[in-house]
Amino acid sequence: MRVLPLQVPAFLQLVFPLLSLLSLLSSLAQATPTPAPAAAGVGVVEARAPGFMSSTVPGLHLNSKTFQPSTHAGAWLVEFYSPYCHHCQKFAPTWEDVSKMSAHLADSSQFRFARVDCIAQGDLCADQKVKWFPTVRLYYDGVEKGEYKGDRSYDDLTAYVKAKASDYRKIIAGRPAPPPPAAA
Repeated sequence: MRVLPLQVPAFLQLVFPLLSLLSLLSSLAQATPTPAPAAAGVGVVEARAPGFMSSTVPGLHLNSKTFQPSTHAGAWLVEFYSPYCHHCQKFAPTWEDVSKMSAHLADSSQFRFARVDCIAQGDLCADQKVKWFPTVRLYYDGVEKGEYKGDRSYDDLTAYVKAKASDYRKIIAGRPAPPPPAAA
């Protein structure tokens, strides 16, 4: 018995590779985030994942050029986040509320809040050895003093901020206040 090779019609020889290519392109298009367009005159663009809150979380956003000059003086609580991270999205309203309610500490304790988008500022986050999101770190005069490991609730984060602001206030007693951070 003789076995004949399978004959594939010519149009199918073209269709299968085209379908494979179309499937690959579709997968890539869904997996690749589209960067936000830069507005005229704006130097920092914040990328946002679809569904990441209707607006960005307000506050100071640091980048590789502003991180060291900003954090070199005063106490800074910095959130390193990814706009694509579900935990970051869930934590964002708490961060916003605590930073707004603690804004008065900038004058009384030189205690400030900032955020770093690790998608847009990957090199900075790598330099800071950020391994997961969100990561919240405390800096005194440009030196990392530790990572916040507490609960991501408003009450726990507020208690942490009050304690660290009080600690820093004791450190700076008698020192002149540093100038406010430069606008990004």
